[in-house]
Amino acid sequence: MWIFSKAFQIALVLIKLNKKFYYETKPKTSKKLNLLAFFGILIFFSSCSNDRDAFPLVTEVEEVKITTSTTDTIVNILVDNMKVPVYLSIPSDCNHEDHPAVVVMHGSYGLWYQNNPDSKIMSGQFTEWQEILAENCIVGAFVDSYTGRGVTKRTGNWRELPDNIRISAQFVRPRDANAALILLQKLKYKDGTSVVREKDVALLGFSDGATAVASTLIDTDKVPKDFEWTQSENDNTYDASDGILPPLPKPEVGFAGGVFYYGGSVGFNYWGKHPCGLQILEENVFYPYAPMLYHIPSDDNLTDNTLCLIDVLTDKGAPVQMEYYEGASHGFDFDHIPASELARDRTIAWLNEIWSKN
Repeated sequence: MWIFSKAFQIALVLIKLNKKFYYETKPKTSKKLNLLAFFGILIFFSSCSNDRDAFPLVTEVEEVKITTSTTDTIVNILVDNMKVPVYLSIPSDCNHEDHPAVVVMHGSYGLWYQNNPDSKIMSGQFTEWQEILAENCIVGAFVDSYTGRGVTKRTGNWRELPDNIRISAQFVRPRDANAALILLQKLKYKDGTSVVREKDVALLGFSDGATAVASTLIDTDKVPKDFEWTQSENDNTYDASDGILPPLPKPEVGFAGGVFYYGGSVGFNYWGKHPCGLQILEENVFYPYAPMLYHIPSDDNLTDNTLCLIDVLTDKGAPVQMEYYEGASHGFDFDHIPASELARDRTIAWLNEIWSKN
C-alpha cells in the first residue's frame, strides 16, 4: 500500500509536468501520454517488493532564518519523503539568542484545533503549552506527525497493525522528532546568531506522543547487533517487508532529556518482550540515552505496563524519574485539575535542572 501510494503521487507529478505540453499539442495525444505515465509508474512500483528500500527514504531539514520579532511560524520539513509541519514558538520577552528548546509530540488526536491544519491554530492543550514555554523563555517546536501522512487522528484502524505502521510511535514519529531537533539546532536569526542552544533541546510528549518520546531516546548502542526489529499483534508478526524500520541512532548532539505523559510502553512488542513479562531484563532492549521524567496517572489502562518498564529501567540503572498522580486519568494534563498544574510545574523544574548540567 505504501509503495502504491508513492507511485500514485509520482504519477500525479508527471501529469502536472505534462500540463504545458497539453496546450501545445492535441488534447487526445496529451491524455494518452498522461495515461501512459500514470500506468507506467504503477506497473513499475507494483513489481517492487513492499520493502521501503525499493523507494529511498529522504529527510531534508534546511536552515531557517527568522527576525527577532518573530513569535511563531510554521515550517514544513521533509521526513522520509513526507511533509511534516512544525509549529515554531519563540518567546518574545527574553534574551534573543541561545534559548533552550522543547520538541513537543502530540497525542492520538493530533496537533490542530478541531483537527483542522488549515486553521494554523493549535488545540487548546498545545496553545497552553506554548504559553508555558514562552513564559519560561523556552522555544517550542510542536510537531504534526499526522496530517502530512493523510491522517487526522489515531483512531479506528490507525490504532492497529498494519495500518499503524504508517504513523508508528516506535519508528516513524521518532524520525519526526529528530528532524525537529535538527531544525532547532539550525534555527538562526537574520544576523546569523543561533536561536537555540544545540545541547539544550528536550522532548515532551503526551499519550502516543509520549511513546514516541521514549522511542526517540532509545540507546541503540545498547541493543544487541542481532536483535530483530518486528512488531506483533493478534498472532501476526510484521517485519521490514511490511515497513517496520529500525530505530535511528542517537544524533551527534542528541536530546538532553524527555518528558513522558501517560503513554504506553509495549509498542506492539517492538522492543522485545512485554515489560510485565518474565525475563524482561534480558529480553526487552529499551534503554534511554538521556534522562526521562515519567508522569503517570493512577486511573489509566496504560499505567501498568509503563510502571513495569520503569521498574526494569530502574533495575538497569537508567536515568529515569517517575511522578505518580493518584486519582488522575489518561489525558489529565488538559483536565485543569491540581495534578495538571503540579505536573506542569514539575516538568519545567526538571527541564531547567537537566539543562543546568549541560
